[in-house]
Amino acid sequence: MPKLSTLIDRHKRFYENNEKENFDKARRYYRGEFWAKRSTDVDKAVNLHLCSKNLIYSIADTAISALLGPNPMVSANPRNQRSQDSITAVNGLMEYIFKSNGMRGRAATALIDAVLCKRGIFKTGWSTGQDKPIIRVCDPSTVFFDLTVRDVADIRYWLEATVVPIKEFKRRVESGRYDISMDDVNPDRYPSWMTSSAQKNANDSIRDAFKWVTVWEYYNRETDKVQHYIEGSNKVIFEDDIDYIPYSMFSLNQSGVDCLGLSEVQLVLSQQETVNDLLTHMKRITYLMIPRILYDAGRISEEDLNKAVEASAGSFVGIAPQNPDALQQLGNLFFEMPMPRSPEGVKEFTARQEEDAAFISALAEAARGQVVGARTATEMAIIDAQMRTRLATREGHVHAALEDVAEKAFYLCRKYMAGEKMVRVTGNQKWASVSLPDIKDVEVEFEMVSYNPIQQNPSVQSETLLQMIPFLQENENVDKRTLTEEVIRGLGLPNKLIIPQEELEAQQAEAAAAQQAAMPGGPPGPPGPGGGGGGMPPEIAALMAGGGAAPAGEAATAEESLGAGGGAPMREAG
Repeated sequence: MPKLSTLIDRHKRFYENNEKENFDKARRYYRGEFWAKRSTDVDKAVNLHLCSKNLIYSIADTAISALLGPNPMVSANPRNQRSQDSITAVNGLMEYIFKSNGMRGRAATALIDAVLCKRGIFKTGWSTGQDKPIIRVCDPSTVFFDLTVRDVADIRYWLEATVVPIKEFKRRVESGRYDISMDDVNPDRYPSWMTSSAQKNANDSIRDAFKWVTVWEYYNRETDKVQHYIEGSNKVIFEDDIDYIPYSMFSLNQSGVDCLGLSEVQLVLSQQETVNDLLTHMKRITYLMIPRILYDAGRISEEDLNKAVEASAGSFVGIAPQNPDALQQLGNLFFEMPMPRSPEGVKEFTARQEEDAAFISALAEAARGQVVGARTATEMAIIDAQMRTRLATREGHVHAALEDVAEKAFYLCRKYMAGEKMVRVTGNQKWASVSLPDIKDVEVEFEMVSYNPIQQNPSVQSETLLQMIPFLQENENVDKRTLTEEVIRGLGLPNKLIIPQEELEAQQAEAAAAQQAAMPGGPPGPPGPGGGGGGMPPEIAALMAGGGAAPAGEAATAEESLGAGGGAPMREAG
């Protein structure tokens, strides 16, 4: 395979000459490793003056909090009417896939890669043993692709260097997956070009305890083929047809030339180095500002001086100065050392470099959580609008990659899923089983569920809700109990403060019964056959409540009333 080997060599040479140095530097600065460590006594004294301020970590941490949110999730939208009924099951299945793959951590790792190393790359595959899609994050240093196009969808081929332990490689050969003899394989150390300069010395001792085989995965979109190739043996050990590309790549910023992307962290590496150098300079000046006292060694010996320094307060110290006149002018034996001052231009230039780095990376104070005085929801909404305007394109790139991952994972489920999956059906917090027949003919498209750190902030939500309580209480279209539950939840109070619905209904029934029993007529009698409501006439109720005989006129009126409406039951009772 001379063509494939030549392509691999050119991509490796391009990476080592153009990207490796900046990738290693950005990752080292992200970890706070700005200075090389020294071990000698002289170098230890130099290390004490080194100072740094980590701007790179702040940029990466802000990107995660502003663009990703606490739990990335996707929502399915049907493409036809037949798929409408299966949307809840599909959403539950995707929630299961994302959670089982730990997408919170994997998405954060990919986003850090995009911030530090220009691009983040997901790889979606299928695990037959686990019967589910497997999503992992690829190191941008090990994945190469077509550099003649400017859009990810137009990339013609992908190359990934996968380092496999020798035991795993033997297992694949024995199972027949790889068509090669172990005699033709030469296991080697972990490739040095994949590791950063900072990790090389630290991890070589651990990685060299194992033997590795570097397998190149080559995905060709023009021929729809995948090939596994060993560079040392110059042999293709695996080949198969493909109907999808497993990689989902995104960049926060377009390079304008190709699909390599652009990292704002690498744009501010020079500012980071300048800030650290100036802070180190100011730290040295600060140490020099500690008071020091010089003395005239020709007039008083160091031994006599030590006696005076080490003596207790108020004690008498005998000294024998070399010059007898020295005691008469003891104050002239000591001198103050000149004190340096930090130039104002250094402070101003340091502040300017930090402002430039914040401007380039959109690292606003609100993005770092340093909002002071913004108490109302309106002020927070304005801050959020400014952040969203600046970060809208970057957020869209991240969401597009996660949506592509979801589509590939769902495609693999429709093709290979064998068993049933118990998933939580969204909306009603119930669990249901999903199998291949349930999703085989479902056609959906996925959309990221956006996370808004301002609107979904509990304090801002509770503040907005408290302001709307008067309006909601007077609105006849609002359920008062649900409103109470939302207020309790928004304030962070326990739900046990709310009386359960069953208990509340029982209390209301008891109160109504007690109130009816306390009425003068007592409890209502059985409904009469012709009285409609069937209640006791008010005249009879008055007679029973009075306890005496009614006047003749009133008695006649009562008998007439009984005869007109339900007199038979009354006569039987009499």
